[in-house]
Amino acid sequence: MEDRGFFQEEERCGYLITEKMKRVWAVQLAMVDEVERICRKYGLQYFADSGTLIGAVRDRGYIPWDDDIDLVMLRENYDRFVKVAPKELKEGLKLQTAYTEENYLRGHAQIRDSRTTGFNEEDAKAGYNCGIFIDIFPLDGMPDGKLAARWWAFQVKLCWMVLYTWYRYDYYEKKTLAGRLLYRLGRLFHIPMRQAFFRYEKLCARYKGKNTERVCDTVFISQLEKNTWKREWFDRAVYLPFENRKIPAPAGYDGRLKAEYGDYMKPAKAPTMHGGLVLDPDVPYEEYVRNR
Repeated sequence: MEDRGFFQEEERCGYLITEKMKRVWAVQLAMVDEVERICRKYGLQYFADSGTLIGAVRDRGYIPWDDDIDLVMLRENYDRFVKVAPKELKEGLKLQTAYTEENYLRGHAQIRDSRTTGFNEEDAKAGYNCGIFIDIFPLDGMPDGKLAARWWAFQVKLCWMVLYTWYRYDYYEKKTLAGRLLYRLGRLFHIPMRQAFFRYEKLCARYKGKNTERVCDTVFISQLEKNTWKREWFDRAVYLPFENRKIPAPAGYDGRLKAEYGDYMKPAKAPTMHGGLVLDPDVPYEEYVRNR
């Protein structure tokens, strides 16, 4: 629970953070607290990642212009978490994966607060729970040889491209001939989305349980070099201040952040990856969507 002072409008790095955004952050932080509680109960490890990790290391909290929380788990912990979380999460919170939510197609899990609103156009079209969310990404082991790693990564990318075209092609703005043919092929096969996603995820987790030298965020495998990190960086967690609490960072956070961002200590405002995200901490998403 955040104290009253947390919600005051303030300026950080020349960027104005409104009272409303502070309330959005508070919703997300409450979900992080739930992840912490569940992981402690089941002996699981998770880490802050991406902008959240930069914020913890550099800013002791959110990057001023950030609108979400990013967490990662090694595949073994991730699989266990998504299995137990649905029955553990407090009322009003929902775990989203391709197996728990109809028409949900992302390579990672999200936790949503159903009492709030947080969606982009794809979410609205898909019709699933559109509450404010946090992201939880799996880290997958990858083969140690360079050629073997590239071949595995190519298979993962190809599988996702086929999967996404089959089940999301109606969302494309610029439809190509190749895309149309692939989409029609998917319609012909008529494979249930969850069954197809299971095959994709099995490919991602091919090296699960093996002590590979490197791990990869398979959701962003199209940028393989930036998203390939040493497994040893995630051997243990160090807790760093984040707003008015502490969150776990990988002990090797410096190497992990430099691999993707270079000089991550230099603030650089970047556009959100979520594109046109609608955020409202006061209105349930069902009401918001109904009144659009």
